Amino acid sequence: MVNVRQLLAQKLFGVHSVPSKTQVEIQRTYTGLGAEFGQPITDANITFAVKREPVAHRIVFAVAHDVFDKWFEVEPLEEGVDKEKFDEAVQKVLLLLNAKDVFT
Repeated sequence: MVNVRQLLAQKLFGVHSVPSKTQVEIQRTYTGLGAEFGQPITDANITFAVKREPVAHRIVFAVAHDVFDKWFEVEPLEEGVDKEKFDEAVQKVLLLLNAKDVFT
């Protein structure tokens, strides 16, 4: 005989584990908020996790905003290169790439 309660739980809430009389199980539901166990992790899953985890959020988003809100200068590693012209060329490329909007 079909248990209507279990069938409704499976259809409406995505509950996939059914406790037996000899075993206690935690009911699991699919939240749709990230990858379930064994599923491949997508870029959307990583973004979701980074936004929810405070430390990861600070490392990823706060650092990017700090760098691009205050901006920066780029210096060449080689000797004898004009620092101002080098930085000016890099800044032009960064502006063309819309770096602030892309990286923050």
